[in-house]
Amino acid sequence: MINGIRKIAGILVFSFIFLSMGLVYWQVVNADTMLDNPANRRAVFLENRITRGNIFDGNGVILAQTKKTASGKIREYPQGEMFEPLLGYATVEYGSAGIEASEAETLLGMNENSLVRKIQNTFDLERPGNDLILTLDSRLQEVAYQALQGKSGAVVALDPRSGNVLALVSQPSYDGNKIVDEWNKIINQQGSPLLNHAFSEYPPGSIMKVVTSAALFRAGLDTTALYNCKGSTVINGQTILEQNDKSHGWVNYDLALAYSCNDYFAENGVKSGENYFLQAAAGFGFGKKIPFDLDVPISSITNDKPLPEHLNLNLFAASTFGQGQVMVSPFHMALITAGVANKGKIMVPHLIDRVLDSKQNIICNSKPEVWLTPLSVQEAEKVKDAMILAVNEGTAAPGAIPGVQIAAKTGSAEPGGKRNTHAWYIAFAPAENPEIAVAVLVENGGTGGGVAAPIAKAVLKKALETKEGEK
Repeated sequence: MINGIRKIAGILVFSFIFLSMGLVYWQVVNADTMLDNPANRRAVFLENRITRGNIFDGNGVILAQTKKTASGKIREYPQGEMFEPLLGYATVEYGSAGIEASEAETLLGMNENSLVRKIQNTFDLERPGNDLILTLDSRLQEVAYQALQGKSGAVVALDPRSGNVLALVSQPSYDGNKIVDEWNKIINQQGSPLLNHAFSEYPPGSIMKVVTSAALFRAGLDTTALYNCKGSTVINGQTILEQNDKSHGWVNYDLALAYSCNDYFAENGVKSGENYFLQAAAGFGFGKKIPFDLDVPISSITNDKPLPEHLNLNLFAASTFGQGQVMVSPFHMALITAGVANKGKIMVPHLIDRVLDSKQNIICNSKPEVWLTPLSVQEAEKVKDAMILAVNEGTAAPGAIPGVQIAAKTGSAEPGGKRNTHAWYIAFAPAENPEIAVAVLVENGGTGGGVAAPIAKAVLKKALETKEGEK
C-alpha cells in the first residue's frame, strides 16, 4: 500500500518537474523564436500589459502607433496604404506580418538576453515597449507610391554608401487600419496586396547584363572590340532575337549595354565561359541569403538550383541577358545597382536605423558594413560609364533628369505565355557621386524605358531636391 502511494507520488513529482521545465523552455528559453513566428498570437496578447512601441521614419514621421481607448488598445497606421505591406499588421484574429511580425520582440521590449530579464518579461506588469526608427524617408516613399499607383510592382531606393533603405513601395497595397474589418476583401483583391512585391522574384531581362558584364571583364574580353548586331543570332540551334527584331549594327561593350543588345551579351557571355558567368552571379549575391531585417528570397539562375555548377548551353546563353530561368527580386536588383554606384561594393542593407527604449535612450543602431564586392573599382567604373551612355544615347533616355547626370539600365523581361513583358529600370544619381540607387519593377508593364523609367525619375528627382534643400 505504502509502496504504491510512493510510486504515485513519485510520478506526480516527476510530472510536475517535467511540465515546469517545459514551461520554462517555451516561455523563457525559446520565447524569442516563438515571438518571431507570424502565426503566433502571443505577441499580440502580450499587449494587454506591454504597449507595443511606435514606428517612425528617419525624419520622425509616425508610421505606426498604439492608442489607448475606452475599449482597449488600438494599433494605428497614420499613413494608410503608403507603407503597406512593409509595415504589416498585428492582430489577434489574423496574427501578424511585415515589420510588426519580424520586430515584435523589439517593439514589445522582449529582446533582453539575460535569463533574469526573460523571466521578468514573462511575469512583468504593464510597461511600454521600444520604438523603431527606420531608415525610410516618407517623402521618397510618397513619391514612389504615387508614381506606382494603379500598377502592380515595386520601387526600392537605397543609399549605396550605407545600405540604408530610403523607400520600399509595393503595390497593390492595403490600409493597415482596416485589416480586420476588410480581411476577406483584401485577401481576395486582384494583385495580392498582402504580398510584398519588392521581395517577390521575377525574370530580370536586360538589367541582368550588369551582372554579365563582370563575367566579360574577368574573362579578359576586349570591351572596345566591335560586334555586328544583325537583329538576331543563333547559338546551339537557339535563335536569340533583339527586341522588335531591331538591328543595332556595329557595337562595342558600352554601346551594347546602352542599346541593350541581347546578341552581343549572349555571344560574348558564352565566349567568356560559364565559370566566369556563374562566378559573377555569385559575386552579386545569387544563391546567397541577403542579410536583412526581413526575409528576402534567394535569387536563382535555375529552377533546380539557385547557383548551379554547370549550365546547358542554351540556358546559359539566355541567362546572360536575364531570360532562361533567372529569377531575382526588385530588392536584390536595387542592391546590385547600389554596388555599381558604390565603386563595386554592396553594403549590408538596413531598414532599422536605431531602437529607442521608453525613455528614448538608444539601445542599438545600424552601422555601415560591406556585404559583397562583385566588382573592382575599375570594373564598376566601366559599367557606370556604359549606364551613363544608356541614359544619354540609349534605351534609358526616358529617365534622364535635366542638369543631373544619372546612370541607368532598362529591362523588358519575358514572363512566358502571351503576357506583356515586365518593365524594369535601375538607376543611380548623381552618377559621379551617387547618393541614391533605385530599382523599379512594373509587372507586365511593357518596356522599361516607357513605363518604369518615369517612376524611377520621379524618385531620383525628389531625392536630389531633398538633399539640395538640406544643404
